[in-house]
Amino acid sequence: MRLTLKTINEELATLGKGAELAKGDGYFYFSGGEASDWLDRTVKVPTLASLTLGQWVDEFKRLKKLNEGMLRPPTRKKRA
Repeated sequence: MRLTLKTINEELATLGKGAELAKGDGYFYFSGGEASDWLDRTVKVPTLASLTLGQWVDEFKRLKKLNEGMLRPPTRKKRA
């Protein structure tokens, strides 16, 4: 089966991610939903077939975790 943006976006919708994968010039990126506020949302691969459906979902999860870390306020160290 040939992997398409539609297939990946349907899988993201099934998982309730509220985001879609889109094609850029030599890369892909997640947009909309929870990805709207992300600082980093790109996956630098030349074609959709560079990753499997499962790997695209894993990339979404990886970027979500990465962005949560970037957007979290710094923790204060307690003084001794």
